[in-house]
Amino acid sequence: MKRIVILIALLAVIGGGWYAWREYNRTAGPTSELEAAEAIEAAALLQAYTADENAANARFNGKVLLVSGTVREVKAPENGLVDVVLETGDPLAGVVCQFAQADVPSALTAGAPARIKGISTGLLMDVVLQRCAIVE
Repeated sequence: MKRIVILIALLAVIGGGWYAWREYNRTAGPTSELEAAEAIEAAALLQAYTADENAANARFNGKVLLVSGTVREVKAPENGLVDVVLETGDPLAGVVCQFAQADVPSALTAGAPARIKGISTGLLMDVVLQRCAIVE
């Protein structure tokens, strides 16, 4: 009887350790496979935030958006992230899409049209989308 209890306890410890290790090393799934909550033009997204930031936060924050627009610039990598800025018509603000350095396609150059899927984190100076993926 004592051996059975020890065996069950040992299996529970091993199972709990395996589960904890798996959860600790879990990564977020690719954004490209997530369904977009809304498709919107970059200029319209910025306009929604500048018109009423609280309403835009409630509508967009934490949601996957499919944003269309023209690439204004591609900024050099910082901390392993590349910022692709979409044109909004406002010279002081844009839609910043953050890509992992390995995920940035070479076709993303200034002036190129782009459809980008990312998770909205709100308005700083620009509207920011994280974990972005290009949509063909």
